[in-house]
Amino acid sequence: MRKTICTLLAFAFLVAAMGAGFWFTRQFIESKEKQDSFHELAESVLLTTPAPKPTPTPAPDSTPPPYNDPEAPTPTLEPVHDIAALREMNPDCIGWITVPGTAIDYPVMHTPDDPEHYLRTAFDGTYSSYGVPFMDARCSLDSGNLILYSHNKFDGSMFTALIHYGDLGYFEGHRTIIFETTNGVRQYNIFAVCRTNAYGSGIYQSIDFTDKLDFLDAVQADSQYNVGPRGSSKKFITLSTCDISRQDGRWVVVGELIE
Repeated sequence: MRKTICTLLAFAFLVAAMGAGFWFTRQFIESKEKQDSFHELAESVLLTTPAPKPTPTPAPDSTPPPYNDPEAPTPTLEPVHDIAALREMNPDCIGWITVPGTAIDYPVMHTPDDPEHYLRTAFDGTYSSYGVPFMDARCSLDSGNLILYSHNKFDGSMFTALIHYGDLGYFEGHRTIIFETTNGVRQYNIFAVCRTNAYGSGIYQSIDFTDKLDFLDAVQADSQYNVGPRGSSKKFITLSTCDISRQDGRWVVVGELIE
């Protein structure tokens, strides 16, 4: 009897190990396929003229001139990706998001009538557990706060880099967001890192606000780090991904438009 039980346990362990191995292999293959597809997409719409490097963003303890200083240089960025070509491939695409020094380098989708369509849909419309970064259905490109969502994946892709902003050194070294749209190229300076709740945070309710101080108060309430905006802009961007360590948890970074 004991021998039979041991045999059954060994068999169950073997089946479980084979199942886990199959799952990891499948995840690895899917990860490579999806990242290859994004790289191929990026290369297919790269413009021939390279864009200037973004203006470096200062560490929190430095004292640079404010962005609205008339003598301070205004960043001039040229597009890297042909957004019009992307829209011809898929009219749901509204731009391309890049956070230099991280893996965040993807098209951005927007489907107001189907808010989470690209949570599980690839750029070409097929099913994908990776999805594509997408903008909140309530937003437009003219909104005061552009909220962008994407997954936190085991392989470090999509918006997984946001979880690393919990480290102050990483935050200080990755302060720039570039958002290319049909309206031009926008550069944002990340000033706040937040750990919050998907349903309880005021950040997600602040989109077309009349007083930016209300929005900044909502950001401050959830901030892990917050050096404050350095300019007078009333335009912001929020990148959001899951914090799997907590129920309905989210990692969020907030950037101010450099004008």
